Amino acid sequence: MWIHIPIFFLVLLYTLLWFTTATLRIRAVYQRKISLTDIRFVSKEGFPERIRLLTNSYDNQFQLPVLFICLLLLLHIQGIQSQIWYVYSTVFVAARYWHCYEHILGHNLKMRTLAFALGSIILFIAWFTLLFQSF
Repeated sequence: MWIHIPIFFLVLLYTLLWFTTATLRIRAVYQRKISLTDIRFVSKEGFPERIRLLTNSYDNQFQLPVLFICLLLLLHIQGIQSQIWYVYSTVFVAARYWHCYEHILGHNLKMRTLAFALGSIILFIAWFTLLFQSF
């Protein structure tokens, strides 16, 4: 099944972000850089910048990528596969990794916006391609 590959890489990204965020949060609590109240109420203003960026990036993974995974599942259910779907999937997943990198390590808002726009446009085009193929 070809849809397992892009889903695998998206889940890998979620897992890496979750693990890194959890590890840094636990370490920051032990070092008293974050209070338990900040964790309890998800008060990101009290988090160090790197942890806040990681937390926001992790939260972002439950927006566009979830819509993309739904699209892939519909493609699988309908038995649709072609080269264009492989290209859409590759570009979307690459754009998500790029956006994550720019969100956490990059300091160039233009590049982060470009990565987000690329992923969003691919998602939009892919959904409309599916809708028009269905008619």
